[in-house]
Parts: sequence; C-alpha cells; structure tokens
Amino acid sequence: MAADSGTQNSDWKKRESFGSALVQIVIVAAVLALVVFLVVKRGNTKKEVGELLKEARTTAFKGNPNDLRAALKVAEDAVEKDGNAAEAHALVASLATDLWMLHRENGAEAKAREALTRAKANDAKSEERYGAEALHLVATGDFKAAENFVEDLRKKGANSAKLLHAQALALKAQGNLTLSRQGFTTAIDKAWKDANYSASWGEAILDEGQLGAVDTFTKALGTNPDLLRAKNGLALARVMKKDKIGDAEAMVAGVLSRDAELSPPLKARAIAIQAHIANVATESDKAIGLAEKALGLNPDDRWALFAKANALAAKKDAAAPGAYIDLVAKAPSAPVFYFEGARHLQAAGMIDAAIALLDKYEAFFKQVKNLTADGKEVTYLERDDRYYLTRGDVLKESGKLDEAMAAYDKAIEARNVNVTKAYYSKASVFLAKKDYDKALEMLQDITPEDGTGQLAEAYMAVGDAKFAKKDFGPGCQSYVFGLMKMKAQQAPREKLNAVIDDVAKRLKEARQSDLLKTWNDEAKTFIQ
Repeated sequence: MAADSGTQNSDWKKRESFGSALVQIVIVAAVLALVVFLVVKRGNTKKEVGELLKEARTTAFKGNPNDLRAALKVAEDAVEKDGNAAEAHALVASLATDLWMLHRENGAEAKAREALTRAKANDAKSEERYGAEALHLVATGDFKAAENFVEDLRKKGANSAKLLHAQALALKAQGNLTLSRQGFTTAIDKAWKDANYSASWGEAILDEGQLGAVDTFTKALGTNPDLLRAKNGLALARVMKKDKIGDAEAMVAGVLSRDAELSPPLKARAIAIQAHIANVATESDKAIGLAEKALGLNPDDRWALFAKANALAAKKDAAAPGAYIDLVAKAPSAPVFYFEGARHLQAAGMIDAAIALLDKYEAFFKQVKNLTADGKEVTYLERDDRYYLTRGDVLKESGKLDEAMAAYDKAIEARNVNVTKAYYSKASVFLAKKDYDKALEMLQDITPEDGTGQLAEAYMAVGDAKFAKKDFGPGCQSYVFGLMKMKAQQAPREKLNAVIDDVAKRLKEARQSDLLKTWNDEAKTFIQ
C-alpha cells in the first residue's frame, strides 16, 4: 500500500514537471515574441519619426510662413508617434520659435516654450534644441546670457549655424557690431544653402546703412528665389541706395499680391518699403499714411518708424525729433537710424535735435569694447569714423565750424576705412573758413596729381581752393579729375553737366577767356 502510494506520488511529480515546463516555454516564447514585437515596433517608429523629421526640415528650408507651418505640422506628427522623441520636440521648438520671433504667429510662443521644455526633459542634443534655447534668451532681452550660453557650448565643441546666428543676434543687440558680423557670416558659411541666414545678414547690414546689402539679398534670392523675406530685403536695400526704385516697387507689389501667404511682419515690411518709396518721391503725407498702415500690422517695424520719422522731418513737423527718439529706443543698435535721422533733422533746421540724436548713439555705443589683433582693448567709438564724420557734417552745415573740425579730427584719429573722407571733410572746414592754404595741405595726400585719388569731391575741393587763389589752370585740371571720378562712379549726366557749367560760369566771371574757350571745347570730352 505504501509502495503504491510512493509510485503514484512520483508519477504525479513527473506529470507536474512536464506541464510546468511546457507552460514556462509557452510564457517565455510569448515574452520573447512581445519583446521582438516591441523592438521591431520601436525600430519602425524610430524610422518613421526620422523620416518625418527629415521631411519637416526639408519643408522648413523653403523659409516662408506657410512652409514653416507645414513643417511644424509634420514635426508635431512625429511627436504624436513618439512622445519621448527628443529631436522631434527640439524641432517643434525651433520651428515654433521662428514662427513666433519672425512672423508673430498667434500661439507660437507658447508652443515653442512648451516644446523646448520637453526637448530639455528628454535630453535633446540637437542644434534645434540649443538654437531655440539661445533665441528664447534673445527674445526675452537677456542678450548677454544668450551670448554666454552659446559661447559655453562653443567651448565644448558646438559650432552649428543656428547657434552662431543666435549669438550674432545677441551681440548685435548689445551693439557689438564687429563680433556680430563674424557670427552672421560664419553662420552663412556653415549653411550656405539656407538663404534665411543670408537674409538675416542682409537685414543686419541694412541696419548699419551698408549699401552692400543689395548684393547680400541678391545672393539669397539666387539660392532661394521664392524667399519673401529676401524679396522685401532686396527692395528695401535698393530704395535705401536710391537705385532701381522701379524694380523695388515692382518687387514689393509682387510680395503684396501674395497676401494669403504673408505674416503680419512680412506685410508690414512691404508696406513700409512703399512708404520709403513715397519719401523718395517727396510725397510725405502719403509716406506717413503708409507707415502708419504698416505699424498697424507690426508696431515694432523699425523701417516703418523710420519712414514716418523721415516724412515728418521733410515736413519740418515738430513731431519729427520725438519720432526718431522712439525709433532708436526700439532699435538702439542700428547706426543708420541715428546717422540718417541726424541728417534729416539737420536739413529740417532742427540742429539741436540732430545733435541730441547723435548723443544717444554715443551713449549707447560707448560701453562697447573689442580686442585688437595685439590683444589691446579699445572702445567701439575709438574706431567709429562714421559717427564722427556724421557729427562733423551736421555741425559744419549748421555753421559750428570749430566743433565740426574737432569731430573730423576724431574721425582721422580712428584710422578706419573712411580716413580719406575724414581728411577731405576737415579740408572742407578750412575751405569754409577761407583758409585755402590749409585746405590744400589737408588735401595733398588724398589727391595725387596723376588723378588716382579715391574721392571726386576731394579733387573738386582742390579746384575750389585753387580758383580762390586765382590759380585757374591747375584748378581746371583738378575739376577734370573730379569729373572723371564722378563718371566712373556713374553719377547722373545732369550732375556732371552742372559742374561743367558752374566752372565755365566762374571762369567767365574771372575773365579767363582763353581758359574758358579751352574748357568749353574740351571739358565735355572727358565725360563722354
């Protein structure tokens, strides 16, 4: 009985072990299948997310608001597929940041901030994450923090176009135009196929009043012919240069014809350009109306503010000085608004307001410092010959010759790219004082006798000084050199003829009949 009991117990254990093993095999197989399924699914999801991000980046590359919105939708689809995809959150943050900062898209700021928070929580390492983070600091006005944030990343090896561009914006906002230029151009070099970086650089040099912006925007459109931001930029650059105004007008009309595709800032900028075109045509009231229309779309559009201020100055309206003050408060690091504003105010007879505007420029930029090649620290103003030339011009035109002379001396001391013009400007003060010998002494080094000097106006000044000293023959030769320089610079024919007629009139008044005959016979041959 006992033996049977033992045998039955043994058989039972054998049956239990076999069943358990079978169950365990089934469970393990199921678990393995699940793991394989999850791994495959995860792999497929990762692949799908990667493809979506690639699509989003390609779409965003086109750069217009509709492109950014479409790209953002694709990036958000990637987030829907994988809520933990760090790069997807970073790309959403980057695209939403562009829609917020460039195009003032409703809801874009909140979306950008939320996406950046999630990108950081998921430890995103992409340039979109860090670029968005830097731009958010710029947007909040913490420019030094943005500069330092990027600089710390660069020390660790980060060197993407987005980061360099963000740092350039931060440096520009602080008035460090020297270093910001390096940032903009290096970003372009790293991402030369992306016309948005060229457009941003074009806008920056327009703020400096550099006419080379025409070439920059032209190159941007060569890369991306449909970039609306670059179309606006090229039109504005041409208007500021007063060159091909008709082409600029047509380009702006083309931008505005695509109304459904325009963000408020793009539309505002196009209308602001129309206001500047009206100013060129001396239609001040029309310019003010257009500028106000632009400001209704984007109250911070600096070029609309500038167009309105210029129109008020042209009307000699008492509101003009305040309009320029409001403008530079919104764009304190843009030299063109101070310099051109001062010239417009001076032309309107508002000398004190012009000088006050330049004082604000000096107050803003005097804190900016840079290192020279040999490691010495110099203030930006020490090298800022354009500022001292502008100040001198305003003072000279208002009859404050001694103060103008002091400003021109500082322009000469700067030893920068405009040193030749600085010497000419100082000579012009001596001319105004009728100190012709001093004027000729100042002009000697910049007006070689073989006519190879740079400035037409310098040769004209030599002619004026020599005529004043009754030295008519050499004076005529200097005027010829000046005319040749003017022709080389494509001065209008009527301007050249005005000089020729003026010299002839002065020779006639001085009873220099022989020289007058020679001048009338030969002068025009030099400009044909």
